[in-house]
This record gives sequence, structure tokens and C-alpha cells, in this order.
Amino acid sequence: MSNKNNKILLESGTNELEIIEFHLEKSLPNDKTKTCYYGINVAKVREVIRVPETTDYPNAQPHMIGVFSSRDILTPLVDLAGWLGVPTLTTLDNKYVIVTDFNRMTNGFLIDNVSRIHRISWNDVESPSQFLEAGEQDCVVAVVRKENKLLMILDFEKIIADINPELSMEKYDVKLDRTVDLNEKMISKRNAKTVMVVDDSAFIRSMIQETLSSSGYNVITCKDGGEAFEKLNDMQRIIKEENSSIDEIVNAVVTDVEMPRMDGMHLVKRLRENTFFNNTPIVMFSSIMSEDNREKALELGANDTITKPEIGKMVGLMDQYIFGS
Repeated sequence: MSNKNNKILLESGTNELEIIEFHLEKSLPNDKTKTCYYGINVAKVREVIRVPETTDYPNAQPHMIGVFSSRDILTPLVDLAGWLGVPTLTTLDNKYVIVTDFNRMTNGFLIDNVSRIHRISWNDVESPSQFLEAGEQDCVVAVVRKENKLLMILDFEKIIADINPELSMEKYDVKLDRTVDLNEKMISKRNAKTVMVVDDSAFIRSMIQETLSSSGYNVITCKDGGEAFEKLNDMQRIIKEENSSIDEIVNAVVTDVEMPRMDGMHLVKRLRENTFFNNTPIVMFSSIMSEDNREKALELGANDTITKPEIGKMVGLMDQYIFGS
């Protein structure tokens, strides 16, 4: 199974995606097993292969089995079950590897088997319930119901950041970035502006919020495109009642692409169809921001895009589109 041309199977703004269903076989007492169901966006997958020969890597991070060559790229192989705390058979016979390609990185994740591809609407992708969410430590960003099964959509960005902290956006500190203007006058200007941040990962939301807040901006957060659209509609009603403008409430939107209920592409499309938000700057921040996706985002009306993990560009783009600087 291969995503040969690395194109997103999601047409511009249709609010649809394709996910690969894969399984981990949890070992139970008395030699029994229980199938655990998971899903990953096809857009993040380069290919699914049999377990390749690996080479041990010195001082490797926990749950890193070794490294292998994937199309001439040195690729770490991660024990996904081990990271998740799911006990499985240790033998690699009959197992598979999902090779991912996002955040400009290639990684392999060991799984027990792969099932099929499902084409679904983001509207059918549910956020984890409030009782299951564990804030920044949660590794499940969404749940899909399929054929009486619950497929857990994992936060692969968080998994990679946890295994290799050197590649994490957490390393970035805007206060140490000399390219960002942090004089009192500029911070005061930003204090009068508000940015809406939309991302289904509490881990990513927190980092974007910290970066923008540290530079002076006020931040409103939303956990998916549906919540963002609802909040912006509420703002529109206030604007009409008070005969004011959207700039008095929110000055820019930063949104992910992959989100439950409403994805970022569809959110941009809906906002640009509404005259109230025609001129609101929108920047898309996504791990799957390929050139193809960037072109789609700009066609739909986004002002710009950033590929995760380049969070260091965030404040500069907000300054550019809010202040014209």
C-alpha cells in the first residue's frame, strides 16, 4: 500500500479525508489477545511495508527499535505499542510498518496489521469526550466509529516529539528569537490584537498559544474547525448588534488542516464565503502542508501557510498580516 504521489486525497474544502485502519493485538492473560483499532490520515502515510532489517542506533530513545533505509532516507523504527503501553508479542514475524512522511520527517511505526482505507467526512470524526481528554498529555486527537468499532486517531506529532525531543517545537522560545521584535512598543501593539488558534491537539495548541502570548498577542483557542466556526458566528452576531467590525474582536486565525467535525480547509472556505471574514488574515499551520496543499489553501483564501514544526515563523507572519510589517 503506497501513497505514490504524496498527494492529499482530500479535495479542496470538501471536509473529507481518507484514513488507514490499522491494528495492535493486545496480549491478554491465558494467551488471548484483544484487537485495538487505530487510524491515520492517508496524507501522512508514505507506504505500509513488512518489517525491514534494522540497525541498532547508539543511545537510542526509548521505544526506538532501530533504523532502516526507506528510499535512501535513514528512518527510525518506533515501537508504537510500547510507546502506547499496549503489551503485544515481541516477535516481529508477521508484523508491518507504517512509514509516515510529515513535518518534513520520515518515520516508521511498528504495527500488528493493516486493515483497509475508509473515506469519511470530518463531520463524522469525533473529538475525544471531555472525560477522556488528558490535556497536553493526551495522545488521541479524534475517534471514528466504523462498523461497530472505535478507531482511535493518534497524535503522531506528539509521539515523535516525545521520542525525539530535539525535533520538538517545544525547543522554540520566542523570547530568544532575535528575528522577533520584542520591544515594549511592539508588545503593546500586539496586546491590542487577538488571534484565534484552531488545532485538535492540545499539545500543539498550547505551544502556539505560548508563542503568541509571549510576544504580546491575546489568544482564543478552539479544539476543532467546528468550534471555531461556531465562535466566529457568535462574534458575527455581536458585530451586527453593536454595528462594529470583526477587527474589534479577532484579528487573525491560525488553523490546522486535520481536525474533527470541520477540517481547516473547509473552515477557510466557509469563512471566505462570508463577507464578515473576507479580510481576516488566515494562516494554516499543518504537518501535511505539502506544495499541493499549500496551493489548495491559497486558492481557498488562506493568506499563508506554515509547515510544522516551523513555529518560529508564527509571530512574524501575524505581524505581517495584522500590522502590514
